[in-house]
Amino acid sequence: MPEADYLLQVIVILTAAVAGVLVSLRLGLGSVLGYLVAGMAIGPTGLGLIHDLETTRALAEFGVVFLLFAVGLELPLERIRVMSAKVFGLGIAQVFVTAAAIAALAVAFGVTLAPAVVIGGGLALSSTAIVLQLLSERGELTTRFGRAAFAVLLVQDLAVAPFLVVVVALGAAGGFIPSVLWLAGLKMIVAAIALLGIGRIVLRHVFWPVAEMRNPDIFAALTILVVLGTAWISQLAGMSLAFGAFLAGMMLAETTYRHQVGAVIQPFRGLLLGLFFITVGMSIDFALTRQHAGLIVALLAALLLGKAGLLAGLGLLSGLTRAQALRLGLTLAQGGEFAFVLLGAAMAGGTLAPEVGQVLLVVVGFSLIATPFMAQWGAALADRMEATEAEEAGEAAIETEHRSGHVVIAGFGRVGGAVAARLQAAGISFVAVDLNPHRIAEARASGYPVYYGDISRPEILAALNVETARALVLTVNKPATTAQLVAMVSYIFPDLQVYARAQDDAHANELRKMGAHIVVPELVETGFALAGSLIDAMGETIPEVAPGETPLPGRSE
Repeated sequence: MPEADYLLQVIVILTAAVAGVLVSLRLGLGSVLGYLVAGMAIGPTGLGLIHDLETTRALAEFGVVFLLFAVGLELPLERIRVMSAKVFGLGIAQVFVTAAAIAALAVAFGVTLAPAVVIGGGLALSSTAIVLQLLSERGELTTRFGRAAFAVLLVQDLAVAPFLVVVVALGAAGGFIPSVLWLAGLKMIVAAIALLGIGRIVLRHVFWPVAEMRNPDIFAALTILVVLGTAWISQLAGMSLAFGAFLAGMMLAETTYRHQVGAVIQPFRGLLLGLFFITVGMSIDFALTRQHAGLIVALLAALLLGKAGLLAGLGLLSGLTRAQALRLGLTLAQGGEFAFVLLGAAMAGGTLAPEVGQVLLVVVGFSLIATPFMAQWGAALADRMEATEAEEAGEAAIETEHRSGHVVIAGFGRVGGAVAARLQAAGISFVAVDLNPHRIAEARASGYPVYYGDISRPEILAALNVETARALVLTVNKPATTAQLVAMVSYIFPDLQVYARAQDDAHANELRKMGAHIVVPELVETGFALAGSLIDAMGETIPEVAPGETPLPGRSE
């Protein structure tokens, strides 16, 4: 291809991407849909501005690699471990029940077992990007419904990597062969254990000298080397590039460098992932879409209503109210961005016929368009159902006027009161909650905005407008509650500063790994204060060592 023609294609793709995303975001439909529509417009069956898709496909595959790496980077093992068993079980049940139901329907309509498994896995996933954005905009991420949706999306993100391994195995085998899938599963487990085990030990030492140099270019080069190197090893082992990148992300999520790593890969991820979705859009055949318009409409209705019904039923079984379960089903009924990854890989590997894959890609695209309307419908129906329910007895209302840029203090005992006094002296807006009525009465008599509420309740977090807060300070003396809150808040609100009081040094290390920005171990602080008094009384010089920098005897990082 002449150099001028190649440059012209790049200009066309970038122009379409910018225009498509701008329009899509203005309509509140998210960037993914903008990229898809842009690709459809400039592709061979659209305006015909781009004909050669091979070059863009090669680059677009790296978009998927960086996407899975970013997903793994947000999923340290500690964060997964502290998830509520009941809520986490809802996510696992949703993925497997929905995938099995869709696969069974596909087989009933004449699809062979191998592509039916791929279809079930692909359509069982929902759109993490669009749903989290909608819930965040509406301030519902910390409600019980929001936490259930978050758990389902988290499990779906975890399920993408195994699904990719299955797709690759099916493509290599040319059919659904149980022995091949068992071998693929065994490879996946061995690779995950080996890489995660090695990564926890090796990566800290690899990144340490580079981080000490404080050279952003070398740090970026090392990050990309780890991503692509792990992806390459995964491919050599018979798995996908994306699965290796996912494991690389989980490895780095266990280190102190994960936030800087996330900032480094963001430009690569955004650009290459946009190119991936544009390539998907360019691959869609308009003639085939028009030819199967009736089938597409029927499949779209079946996907949205069937998936919503399954999710609502599972939500009820997990303990959600009828209104919450209904909202959960209608909000997560769409297909997701990972469906394009799985279905595209299946078509490339020969497991899924191109005609079938094309139709399903269009169905998923239209389901993304329907998402804001489905979510709004679900909210309206839930509001009607909840309008007749009595308010929970004995719970004092928290003022719910809009707050922004404030600090939320959880717990107003000795530590919380000290934090509040400093903030008030500095003129920083804050609001606090506690469960001790006498303590609250004294605080309010002194002019502090303290309210009665259980900080472990998502309704209380929502009322405190945590999503718009500048920082969250956790001073409650409940380690389990602190761990769960840190894990959830740091995943959903990565820009929110989380400050936590830890019970001891081990608890402090756990909270740091889960995303807390500043952690103060109570026992360590007391130990330093006592040691300082002792050394001072003995007439010795107190060394300049900050609490938390020196681990306790017998403990290690």
